[in-house]
Amino acid sequence: MAVLAEDFEVVPRLAQLGLRRDLLLDVIRAAVGGRRNATAFHPLSAGGLLSWIEGTAYLRRVFVPQGWEICRRDNIESIFHAEHGIKVILQNAERAGDPIFDPLAVSRKGAGSARAIELGQYEFWPDVRAKEIAEVTAPTWVLFVFANGDDVRAEISCPIAITDEQFDGFHERILLVEKGAWDKAEPFIDEDEPPAEYNVTVSRKV
Repeated sequence: MAVLAEDFEVVPRLAQLGLRRDLLLDVIRAAVGGRRNATAFHPLSAGGLLSWIEGTAYLRRVFVPQGWEICRRDNIESIFHAEHGIKVILQNAERAGDPIFDPLAVSRKGAGSARAIELGQYEFWPDVRAKEIAEVTAPTWVLFVFANGDDVRAEISCPIAITDEQFDGFHERILLVEKGAWDKAEPFIDEDEPPAEYNVTVSRKV
């Protein structure tokens, strides 16, 4: 398994995937800010929910204008790029950005997530690939965001499988924020309209 952490590795690899580190860091800031916007009056789970909502919204806000599409297959909120043939979802994490230990999701992963990961394995086994990669078989990359106060860590990684409702092994991990490297971003409050008008493409739900 490849674990990329240095600038000279991370930046060009993200470019190959049609992603940019600066934009992913903005998404992470949105997710962290969403969590910080939860108050004592909110339900206990509000921090994680707001983090996922704001992070997913901002993921789409910045990448849809870059040629990505909104995807909701199996009720999994993601973005998909036809040319690069991959999906990206945002995931709150109990652990992320650690060069030694794999990321760990906060929530349990159900049948839909398991199916998305399983179908995405065709990209890594060309000899059994029956057709051109389409949205349904696109490898799924996960943007893991761990936030505990000012301790924020993140990575975008490609899982191999889901076992016992948790991600199990990774083809590749790209570390974006390691321990002690966060810039303590201010809370994100979405008060503005999208920076530019664009047509939003939503793939049908199956």
